Amino acid sequence: MSNEIVKYSNQFNAQALRKFTALDLDLLMAIAARVRDKEIDEVTFTFEELRRLAHVKKNLTDKELAARIVEVNDRLLACRFKFQDDSRTVQFTLFSGFETDWKTRKLLVAVNPRFSFLLNDLTSQFTRFELAEFTALKSSYAKETYRRLKQYRQTGIWKVSIEEFRRLLDVPESYQTRDLNKRVLKPIQDELGPLLNLVVHKKFHKKGIGRGGRSLVGLEFEFDPERVPGGKGAPRVDLSRSVREDTARRSLESVSPHLVEVRGWGEVWWTGDFDVVAARGHLDGSLPAERCMACRMDVRNVAGHGSASNSLVDVPLFD
Repeated sequence: MSNEIVKYSNQFNAQALRKFTALDLDLLMAIAARVRDKEIDEVTFTFEELRRLAHVKKNLTDKELAARIVEVNDRLLACRFKFQDDSRTVQFTLFSGFETDWKTRKLLVAVNPRFSFLLNDLTSQFTRFELAEFTALKSSYAKETYRRLKQYRQTGIWKVSIEEFRRLLDVPESYQTRDLNKRVLKPIQDELGPLLNLVVHKKFHKKGIGRGGRSLVGLEFEFDPERVPGGKGAPRVDLSRSVREDTARRSLESVSPHLVEVRGWGEVWWTGDFDVVAARGHLDGSLPAERCMACRMDVRNVAGHGSASNSLVDVPLFD
């Protein structure tokens, strides 16, 4: 059980999980780990299995645990998951069946068949992490940041606007910058700093109206990238940005690149887990060439850096 892996489509990271507590997130990720690659088959969990998977430490009775499980699905139903393209918006629920029975001490779960691709047959553009490492985190803000950092596990950099960060982590609208620093960013740094060698950089608008003539517009999370193959279990060390990026580059070079078409943007040579955000940052030039994962990955990409500079980027990147 200790080696359970959570793996899902990167598209799931765009969904904000409203009002989820740390325990709610642990239970959800435990469920996600076990229903992965089960297609739309129903999966049954015993309460004891859920307690182990989610590392439930609170002394909850079976009836209390059942109530928490029901609350998790209630919150999922209220999340208004949706996908949108040029012509349509699709709204959905993640699970088509969610039956909790505290007398038999079992939970039965079935994935919505229209959206089983979020958890099944994942070969590219996916997020993966160890369930035990996730459940060991205490803060819900640290957990929600952790899983999004894992989407960028090969580059070691996640950039996000402050508005999107607030939305994704469900930060209360009433939180001013001092509250954001103390109640959100501090627990993230305290827990993920030692774990991932994380450094959080704040991005300011130079002509803003905030204190000192600046306003906070975005955040950049810099952390140790993972080795692509064979890196599991390797000790983390305090490396400079250049050394970390070189490590990621050399790891990626061990796999043969192939040409990938980014619809509407162009083509890019890629290997390992394809990251559409990094590919778009390369193609539109908003990602600096010296920190461009695609250019580091294959020299053939250098000539195409910024070739789609007139395209619209859907993820904000800061200088």
